[in-house]
Amino acid sequence: MSGTVLQEFAEWATSLRLEDVPVRVRQHAVNQVLSIVSAVYCGRESDLGDSLEHAFPAPGPGPARIVPTGVATTPVHAAMLMAAWSMVLDFDDVMLGGHTGHSSVLTPLALSAGHSGADLLLAQIVANEIAARINMVCAVGSTRGQMATHVHLLAACAARAKLEGMNADAFANALGFSLSYPARALYPAFLGSDAKTLSAAWPIRIGFESVDAIRAGLATCKNVLDDSRGFFATAARVPVREFLGGLGERWHTETSSYKIYPVCGYLCSALDATLDLVHTHNFSAADVVSVDVWSSLFVIGVDAHSAPYLDGAESRISTLTFSTPFTVASAILARQFGTEQLKRQWIRRPEVWTLASRVRSRHDLKLTRDALIADIPIGAAMRRLPRWQAALFGWSLAGTAFGGRGRWRHLSETARLIVALTASAGETAPLDFRSSAKPIGARVEIRLSDGRLLSRSVSIPRGFAGAETRDPTEQPRELMKRKFVEAATPVLGVERAAEGCRMIEKLEELSSEGLAQLLDLICVVPSQSKSLQLHSRVGVAS
Repeated sequence: MSGTVLQEFAEWATSLRLEDVPVRVRQHAVNQVLSIVSAVYCGRESDLGDSLEHAFPAPGPGPARIVPTGVATTPVHAAMLMAAWSMVLDFDDVMLGGHTGHSSVLTPLALSAGHSGADLLLAQIVANEIAARINMVCAVGSTRGQMATHVHLLAACAARAKLEGMNADAFANALGFSLSYPARALYPAFLGSDAKTLSAAWPIRIGFESVDAIRAGLATCKNVLDDSRGFFATAARVPVREFLGGLGERWHTETSSYKIYPVCGYLCSALDATLDLVHTHNFSAADVVSVDVWSSLFVIGVDAHSAPYLDGAESRISTLTFSTPFTVASAILARQFGTEQLKRQWIRRPEVWTLASRVRSRHDLKLTRDALIADIPIGAAMRRLPRWQAALFGWSLAGTAFGGRGRWRHLSETARLIVALTASAGETAPLDFRSSAKPIGARVEIRLSDGRLLSRSVSIPRGFAGAETRDPTEQPRELMKRKFVEAATPVLGVERAAEGCRMIEKLEELSSEGLAQLLDLICVVPSQSKSLQLHSRVGVAS
């Protein structure tokens, strides 16, 4: 693989030391650990937690421990099951380049035996940087977000290869082997079934076992990325290769956005705005005549894709976390949106669906323009397109918003969208992520029966990249600490949850013995986990 992108990545990864990584990047990696392990707790305690554990029982004892049950098993099984739980409620984080945390965090955690906290953090960062870069090359393509499941092939493979000290040649070959069969997520499965829970778990297994394949002597394709029929040719409409550079200079890990609600990230601004109105004004759900949620094409697209799979009280969790009407209605009724609102007991409440029928998603062209031009989620890639390709991309997006023929009925808006994207295209300046932002904004308007019209706009959700706040309790670290403690407390108790949080904050200082103590702290013992009956489910309150 001499001279290939994967060889370059592998040589960088094998030589990287934690002290080479800026402190600010390492702090983001700790935030990511807090966020993902929180998601594991919440997924385990969701309606699907037991079913996933029964569907994929531990194959036998091993050196890994499954968080939070404490069951000893093989590392690949531990990583796979924890990733299934972390995916259930969409309660993760995302960086410029994808939702890497399910694999980049949980693979090292499953392989932690005999390693230090610094080892885990370094493997996690390596996995983030490799997987996110390759995925961003394909950002102007047909698969983004959590449906870009190839991210976990790469991240699981890279994390294991780094943690287990593979040499650069074997590392590169393992990465190539992991991309041999990049599965494509299907909308009916991802948005309309419980199979969505496995969108990271199954690729993690392949990423893990690609390391075994290379060690066993199996050969991989010499250039799986750049072959004329290889990964980039297949996955990218317009490959943006600039993202492949900047190793050790640009850090995708520091572009992370952290969720405080168990929903698709595109819906977080609407929830921020809705809950601000709920807590600021005196009204009840019975007073609501209508709710208009003005948002970008990203949100309009999410609702369009999830709507066919909505089934009222019997809707799947995978559908509801991508539904503006359900999440906004639930937030108004519950005055919060947490994991309780994704329990079947809540989903079957008739008043939820009565109110949801009054919620409408509306397109706001300015919010679309702001979201598309910003670095995250895809602006950093889109701005590097030639202007003619940006114009074609704008025409395609207008079709998503207005329909193929609707573009002509909304010709003025279509033209303005194309002009905005074309004007921002053709950028050649070096990429720089240190001030990247993710303005997936929303404006919520609630009309009440007494004639009042309540309105609130949010440009960047709480916890997301670029969110500005002077309140120290609203900084990402503080938000993730609260997320972890609230998720872990029903399982561990408040004191153990708080201590586990403190130890994770000091992860890079933990010896292998200290890391083992952390796992003891954040797991229940196996004998308890089998009979554990927990009735309190928490999210992060607004």
